[in-house]
Amino acid sequence: MRGVAPMINLYLSGRSLAAARSVDPQVSPAAGPAAGEVAIVEQLREGAGWAVEQIPARADRIARGD
Repeated sequence: MRGVAPMINLYLSGRSLAAARSVDPQVSPAAGPAAGEVAIVEQLREGAGWAVEQIPARADRIARGD
């Protein structure tokens, strides 16, 4: 399905919202999922040219915080 963007749904936990509000007390609950969606799209664009074998290694690095 080339050219069709996948649907991405994110839900902001109370903990995530509290963390965002510790930086900016006025942050909207909608800001967290929007920022997450942008981050995912950026990762998808970055990985678009990767070989299939590279993806699990990258996911492991992200999970470790590298």
